[in-house]
Amino acid sequence: MTPHLQNTTLVRPFLQSGGMKKILLTLGLATACIAPSFAGETLQLKLVPDRDVVLKDSPQEVVVKIDLSAIANQRKTKRTPLNLAVVLDKSGSMTGAKLEKAKQAATQLVDQLAPNDFFSMVIFSDHADVLVPAQRVENKSALKERIESITANGSTALYAGVKMGADQIREYFSSKRINRVILLSDGLANVGPSSPHELRRCGSDLSERGISVTTIGVGDDYNEDLMAGLAEASDANYYYVKDTEKLPEIFAKELGELLTVAAREIKIEITCPDGVRPLGFIGRSEKFQDQKASVNLSQFTLGQNRYLFLRCEVNGNQPEVARVRVHYTDELNGGTVQTAADILKIRFTRDQSESDRSVNGAVVADKEIMLTAVAKEAAIAQADAGNYKQAATILAGQGGALSRAYANAPARSQGQMRSELNYLRVFTNQLENGGYDSATRKTMQSQGYNGRNSK
Repeated sequence: MTPHLQNTTLVRPFLQSGGMKKILLTLGLATACIAPSFAGETLQLKLVPDRDVVLKDSPQEVVVKIDLSAIANQRKTKRTPLNLAVVLDKSGSMTGAKLEKAKQAATQLVDQLAPNDFFSMVIFSDHADVLVPAQRVENKSALKERIESITANGSTALYAGVKMGADQIREYFSSKRINRVILLSDGLANVGPSSPHELRRCGSDLSERGISVTTIGVGDDYNEDLMAGLAEASDANYYYVKDTEKLPEIFAKELGELLTVAAREIKIEITCPDGVRPLGFIGRSEKFQDQKASVNLSQFTLGQNRYLFLRCEVNGNQPEVARVRVHYTDELNGGTVQTAADILKIRFTRDQSESDRSVNGAVVADKEIMLTAVAKEAAIAQADAGNYKQAATILAGQGGALSRAYANAPARSQGQMRSELNYLRVFTNQLENGGYDSATRKTMQSQGYNGRNSK
């Protein structure tokens, strides 16, 4: 089982088990603060439970949504400089349209960079080489000429390419720049370290040094667990690109996000008081110690919204469930360190109907969308083991939960829920009919990754 599923006990055990009543407490990262929000606040935090009123004198599970969003109605007058390293697979399997579109995407990226940005490029096949040493973007024609010279051959020394790309970032590393590696590959890493665990550890090490790694997997032959794990360990983006023609679009999307960063180096600190037992986050591996946990996110772009769901057990006598404090570097206010905070409290009742009326349909909908992402990855684990019926059962069960939440969901959530229901039906049918292939697995895994990480 993959690390981020360890605390989620296959998909819905806490909803299906008997005994104590349970309520998911969703920890939403984006819209409320201890003090009321005020104009100019770049990140806004809000904590919202799946219901405001729970039954008294009965242990129950509550889910709190921690909702964090970046201000949208403000233009950046001065963007944060970039320090980018493109790491490109030029192994033999990249011959043809893949390499040509990758080169086109990279040259278009160079065209959009500014003179105070830094750019480097590493290519890898049997080994890794620095094609463009880290430098200011002053001679774009020369940079693009180097990119156009790339030809394909050899094997796939992916790990060496990532390490060398990170070395180029370190040449001009600065906390006042966005330091990002963009890795593109279409094949299995077959030279040097090649396991998802080793690449995830590499991503974690780089993240601790302020470097994140976006990964782009092309076609159906690369190791998606490796590419997603590397990106997730540094809280970056992961893309599955089946259609090579979309590569320039993917590079443009990635650059567009980097150019509109509103906040960076986000640290979310969560504390539960005595009397509340934190059970962990849905779809995330961070654990609590001494009633505290922290989650690190790399950045927020203008208008971006991300959220966490925290599961807690309450005992019917402690109204305060969680305190959350967020520290971040505010790129809209000169790179200063800012803080947002909020406290979540609930009420208790002996009236079941009062508790039922307090259910928050929007939070329940978002929770079920998150659980759908978790379900896809749990189904993958079963299908990989050859348990196709069990995988289909997991998806069908989550489809039922999503359908039940649909009626009380706000309109803004219903469109996404309909889309998720359609995907669940398609994947379930494929698994039941033996249609589990590489493309299906990559699609499910990509959707699961982006859903769990609010991407």
